[in-house]
Formats: sequence, structure tokens, C-alpha cells
Amino acid sequence: MKTIVYTIFLFLAGVSNAQQSPDNQIKIILQTEYHGSIISKGDNLPDFDRKKDNIDKFLVALHYGINAGDFMRNAGWTEQMLDEKVNLLIRKGWLLQEGQQLKPTVFIVTKNEGAMLYEYARPLADAIASSIEEMTPGIREKYRTRKFDPDPGFDRLSFLILSDVLLDNWQIMHMESIFLKQENRPERHGKFYYAGIMENPEEEYEPFRIYGNQSGRINDSTWLNIYGNNRISANGRLKNDKAFRDSVLADAYKLTPEIYAFFEEISEEYRPELIKILEDNREYSMGVFRKTRYSEQIRFEEFFIWWYHFIYTSATDILSSRCILTIPAGGNFYYHY
Repeated sequence: MKTIVYTIFLFLAGVSNAQQSPDNQIKIILQTEYHGSIISKGDNLPDFDRKKDNIDKFLVALHYGINAGDFMRNAGWTEQMLDEKVNLLIRKGWLLQEGQQLKPTVFIVTKNEGAMLYEYARPLADAIASSIEEMTPGIREKYRTRKFDPDPGFDRLSFLILSDVLLDNWQIMHMESIFLKQENRPERHGKFYYAGIMENPEEEYEPFRIYGNQSGRINDSTWLNIYGNNRISANGRLKNDKAFRDSVLADAYKLTPEIYAFFEEISEEYRPELIKILEDNREYSMGVFRKTRYSEQIRFEEFFIWWYHFIYTSATDILSSRCILTIPAGGNFYYHY
């Protein structure tokens, strides 16, 4: 493969710092922090180092419309290295070559694009937040009558219940199958996962302060879950700060089978309303997909699953601004089972 013939697909010229020279653009990319994000289940994960030799930043450069040869020169790659990286990314399903065009096939979002995606998310986020606000009195009453033990009170759990349960961890796979009509996540090198590369100006927070859920084993008997947007910082402290880890474990909410069943019940009750809002706005979402020109790199399903994270994060913040839920001061809610 002759690297000199590569021409790169131009993308999002309006937010690509087009006035700058390619060398200056690449310099900025190489100095910028990007976070690799994966949506997966089980062992469906990438099997290669996405940051080695700035592979992730190479994909960002392609996303910006920068010539591969210019990136090679600025990153200190040889032509052989460039060929190896291109072939690797194609084999792994992260890059597509069409003729002389190289197109990233994963979701890439830069700082300006993130702000734009939040702006486009607002109509859906408003509708979702209003529908949850309308349902909240009934959810509160149902919670009150169940008399859970332990019972920290609905207000303490409101962030987990109204955001994670109704919109994210208890909902997202159903949203994929019902709204996106996806039986499986995209297949890449024999694994099934969504992949993203996101600019991360606040390194201790999730990119764009998106809320998300993660689970990890703390010891032989305990799985600790974190829902929030400050997980990067928390993970470092959980690993290296025993006092912090002990404090988190002591204070984390115990997810009993009874409360889990309640979460399943209310997520199922809310699901038709969520799907209706998404369906009512399908044409709008397709318009955003085309207008942002992500349609020229990735499939709608890959775009929407990531944009949905912007949507429900925005909905969560709207609910917080309306005092419907309480976001923990540190940005994270911890629970275990």
C-alpha cells in the first residue's frame, strides 16, 4: 500500500479549525487529551491498544479531514508504520478505505462537536425531562409504599432512579433493540461493541460530563457500581487510596433483590414513553445525523447510541435544575450488591 496516495474524507468543515494549517491542527490534536469510550457487555472489548503510537489521534485527524501523510510526518511515523496502522484499524473495524478515502468507522467527537450535540439534544432532553417529571410523584408514592430496608429515602436515590434506571443502565439495551432495531452491537474483530473517541478537556470527569454506569469487583463478595460523571477520578482513588475506598464501601447503597425488582418495574413502566419520544423525533434525529455529517462516516445506530448519552445527560441536568432529582456533590452515586 502506497501511503502517498491517501486522500482523506473531509468532515465537519465548520468545526475543524479550517483556517489553521494542517501542521498546526495536528500539533493541537497531538497535545489534546482524548478518552476512549466503549459500550459493551462481557468480554466484548477491543483487543488492541487504541492509544499506542497515537492511533486514536490519527483517527481524530482523519475525522478532521487531515491528510494521512501530514499526520505521519508530524507524529514521527514512517511510511511503514502508517501502512501498519491503517491495516490494523481496517482489520479491527475502526477504519474503512473506499478507493483512496480513509473513513473512521467509530464515533469521534471534539470539543466543538460536543457542544453542538448538546444543542441539538435539547428538544429531546426537554421532552424526556418533562415526561419523567410528570411520572415522579407516582414513582415516589410507589417507593414509599414498598418500605424497603435499608431505606435511605427517595431523595438520596433520586439521581440513580430517575437517571440511571429510567434512562441508562436499566434501559439502554431495550432502547437499542426497540428503537434502533439492533439485535447485536456492531461486530468488530469478532467482538460486539460501540466505540468512541471523545475529546476530554476535564480529565478527571467523563468527556463532556456525560453520566454513565460501570461495575467492578472490589473483593470476592462485592461488586461496586458507580453511576455519575466523575468516574475517572473515582477509579484512580479507589485503586490507590484505601481510606477513600473504605469510605465509599461503607457509604455505598446496598442494592437488594427487592429494590432491584422495583427498578426493573419502573424502568419497564417508563419504557413505552421513552420509546414514543424517540420515535416521535426519529426524523429530527435523522436530520441531525445528516446535518452533522456523521452520516458520511458511521451508521445511524452508531451515531445515535452515543448521541443518546448527550440526550439523557441533558435531561438529567434539566431535572436537577427543576429540583426533581439530586445529583451527588461529587458527581457519582455508589451502590453495591
